[in-house]
Parts: sequence; C-alpha cells; structure tokens
Amino acid sequence: MKAALSTGRPAHAAVPANLLRQRGIEVTLYTSAYRSRFRNLDAAIHLRWLPQWVPMLHFATGVQLPRAFQRADTVLYDHLVALRMGTFDLFWGSATGSLASGRAARRRGAHFVLDRACPHVDVQQNLVRIECDRLGVAYDPEPAWFRDRQLAEYAEADTIVVPSRYSAISFAPEMQSKVIVAPLFGRVASRPIHAARPDRPFTFGMVGGNPVRKGFLYLLQAWEQIQLPRARLLLRCDAALGKFPALRDLLRRLPNVEVVGYLNDMQDFYRQCDAFVFPTVDDGFGMALLEAVAHGLPAITTTHCGAAELFQAGEDMLVIPPQDAAALATAMEEVYRSAELRERLRSRASKTLAGIESAGTYALYSQALDAMLDGLKR
Repeated sequence: MKAALSTGRPAHAAVPANLLRQRGIEVTLYTSAYRSRFRNLDAAIHLRWLPQWVPMLHFATGVQLPRAFQRADTVLYDHLVALRMGTFDLFWGSATGSLASGRAARRRGAHFVLDRACPHVDVQQNLVRIECDRLGVAYDPEPAWFRDRQLAEYAEADTIVVPSRYSAISFAPEMQSKVIVAPLFGRVASRPIHAARPDRPFTFGMVGGNPVRKGFLYLLQAWEQIQLPRARLLLRCDAALGKFPALRDLLRRLPNVEVVGYLNDMQDFYRQCDAFVFPTVDDGFGMALLEAVAHGLPAITTTHCGAAELFQAGEDMLVIPPQDAAALATAMEEVYRSAELRERLRSRASKTLAGIESAGTYALYSQALDAMLDGLKR
C-alpha cells in the first residue's frame, strides 16, 4: 500500500506519516518545509519539496503578509501538489489546502482523507464573528471563494479526521458517517510535582495565543466579578491584548493581572501557578490543558476544548459552557476557596492522564487510524 500526505507547514503531519509507515505503508510527504522542521520524522518517509512562498517568507523574515496573499498561496501550493502527485492508495491532505490535490488523488483511485483540526468553517467563523463584536474589533470574514473551497473539500473527502468530538459534531448529520475522531495527543514530556507557595498570592494561570478564540474576555470579566483577596492572574500570551477595546478596558481596571511574554521554558510559567483556567471559545484540541494537568494543576475549561473530552467533567476538572463569565467566576471561586477540591481535581486528572499515556504514544490516534485502514481493506 502507498500513501501520500500534503502539508505546507509541518504542523502535526509527522504523526500520521510515521504511524502509516509503522504499518508497513510506503509514505511520501509533499511539503514546503525542510525535513529538519518535522519532529522525529521517520527516515524512510520520502519527502517531496514544493514551494509555498508565504510561510517560507514568514519563517525566514518574520514578515506576515496580508491574508489575501496567504489564501492565494495556499491554492497555488495545492495545485502544485496535484500536478506533481503520483499514484497512491491513500491521500492525506491538510484542510483548506487540499481540494485540487484531493480531487487528483481520487481520480487516480486513492482514498482522500482530509485533516481538519478545527470545527466546520461556518461554525468556527460564526463564533469568531460573535467574539469580534464583543471585543470591539471588526470581523474580517473568510472570502466567499475560500469558504466555498473548504465546503468543496468536505464534500470531496472520503474521510474527515478531527481531533475531538467538539470538532466532529460541528459537521452536518449527513456528513457524520465520514468524520472520525482521532485525539492528537502523544505524551507530555515532564511531570514535576506542584507544591503550593504560601509566601505568594494564589495564582491562576492561563495560556492562549488568539485573543478572539481563547476566551480572554470572559476570564477578565469573571476575574473582575469575584475580586479574590490575595490572588493574581497570569496570562501567557504574545498577542497585543490592548488592541482589543474590551480587553484594554478590563486590563486597566484590574491591577492584579499580569501578561507574560515569551518564555524559553513553559515549565517556569506552570510553576508559578496554583490553578489553571482555560476558558477557550474554540479549540479543536488544546494541548495547554494537558500540559497544565501534567504539571499538577487543578484545571477549569469549557466544553469547546477538545482535550477536555479525555477527562471526566466535574471529577477530573471543572468544565463549563463557553462564553459564560458568570459560570467561570463560580468555578474559579470554588477552586480558590477549597483546598480539598483542588487536591481532588489535581490527583484525579493526573491519574487519568497517566492512564492515557500508559497505553502508548499516540495510542488514541493510532486506534482511529487502524479503524479507518481496516475499513479501506473491506
């Protein structure tokens, strides 16, 4: 059996590529990234380099071109893969950049797998639109032609792989038969023992890159509501939160909030925390939640965090509705005031995580992959 994968940027493509190779499948990877940028990529995997100019420029210079250039570049790369592609039994393409290549693969008899880390584009864009309005910034929708491409990808694909049920249920009922859930979790590298520090304020930590999708607004609203004594909130974020009027106004009123920039070692951040809060509005998976649990932190998150599905809500962690500052405030106050609750959440979540890891690296992903391959053989 022969398989091809296509990804402009490395992302997590090495995971399915390696797992397919481990099953004796000959694997070719089409990409604009060099082999050194793929973590632990099997040496037996053939790499076929094709240019994708926008991410190459960003990687080399740090310059981020406007989204119109990014979208056009994605389409160009997709057509280059379609032109260069050989004959394969399985084609695994990254969402938004695999319509032409997926169609070309299917014409040659391949099974087309579309890898979509996020929910359906329309569901995600509706969330983004609501958040932009609440944050006080203009909503910049996907161009109609690019949305249409994504819808065509969904229709063309034989299988759509997503990392969580949260992403899976965003697709229409008539598409559910082609959607499979493959949690993208391997292993958390270190597991230091967290110890409370009575000499410092009780510290909630939060990690998030995109202010529109990560729920900073509801976290700051909740923080203002509860007014906890001798407590602080650490926000690990590289984005300029002050560019969002609603966040800027809240930050001005909340002196016990600190925004933390780039850190060489994220362990330094988790060591400063007594609890972790991840109020995401849209996260197909959310590795930060697992990192926090691995560092012994009791956690609060939302039903829109895919990684939370690996745990038991209410027992391993507190899981609340997204976009709900009042529910978040209640959960944070409960964690702050109850040492017994913190210890129960910490110990149960750590035990659950250890059980997942004991099954082997990427065991859940492997199980989903095997189920799909077994279906192809029938």
